[in-house]
Amino acid sequence: MNEYKALVQKEMGLFTDLEFTTMEYPKIKDKELIIETKAATLNYADLLLSSGLYQSNPKHPFVPGFEVAGYIKECHEDSQFEVGDRVVAATTVFRSGRHGSFGDVCVVSENLTYKLPENISFEVGAAILMSYLTSDFALHRRAQIKPNELVLVNAAAGGVGLSAIQLAKISGARVIAAVGSEKKKELVKQFGPDLVINYQEEDLKETVEAKFGKRPVNIFYDQVGGEPYEQGIRLLSSEGRALIVGFASGNIPSQPLSYLLVKNISIMGVFMISFENDDKKYLQSRMELIFDLYTNQQIEPVFKTIKFDEIVEYLDMIGSRKTVGRIVAVR
Repeated sequence: MNEYKALVQKEMGLFTDLEFTTMEYPKIKDKELIIETKAATLNYADLLLSSGLYQSNPKHPFVPGFEVAGYIKECHEDSQFEVGDRVVAATTVFRSGRHGSFGDVCVVSENLTYKLPENISFEVGAAILMSYLTSDFALHRRAQIKPNELVLVNAAAGGVGLSAIQLAKISGARVIAAVGSEKKKELVKQFGPDLVINYQEEDLKETVEAKFGKRPVNIFYDQVGGEPYEQGIRLLSSEGRALIVGFASGNIPSQPLSYLLVKNISIMGVFMISFENDDKKYLQSRMELIFDLYTNQQIEPVFKTIKFDEIVEYLDMIGSRKTVGRIVAVR
């Protein structure tokens, strides 16, 4: 096989320039696998990747798509996996690979590949993977969450935000969920946060402090940056921890170190992917735990399935914040 079909970014531009065409078939390096794509999750990072704004960028042409669920199609002889295994995985586009999950096949990192239990569908596995593993890594490995701590989650109606709410509640924490519309507010209420705020209509700081007192937040989970970050950081208590998960607003804050000093707070980066090499066994154990939580009905991923020819349309909706939960394209 010399080629495969995929949604290809031929040159730097907008995600709307993506087109279905042929792509040369990949050759895998050490610790890489080829996956037959059955489900691919859409991410805000795919928009950044197309426009050259992601932290690492593939050479053109390339196929976007950071997450996949499917069957192993090709692996090395010394691999821990076998051809035909059902798996979920992170593709290598996060480190400038050219064969993401928006195609018939994709290339993934073996160290970020996990066997998918038979009782979990491909679309559920794709919806769970990076959202729950990122939130688990952030809350447990980085912030060391404790029972009864107060956690503020920005962008709480997205797939990552909803996973953070659910995992924080399972850990015995209290949760404040910040969202941008009444529709999203009603969705998030189903998952039992202690307070839900529509920051388009309510003042975040005033509302939080009216209910919980001055600077009550122990953990601030931020994926947005910009003004939402500035408001959230001012709510952190002494020894509070800010988890920096992303910058969906496109505005990367510049934080004076003097504020951290006088308020006695910590800002923590969250880049779970780095554990591909740093501690893959830890991620493996946490992924197994998350699958168990799903099997035992303790978590409920929120997602919508679409066809592959709808990917560009839904990337546009993600960019304009018109989606809730995760969007999973299925083949």
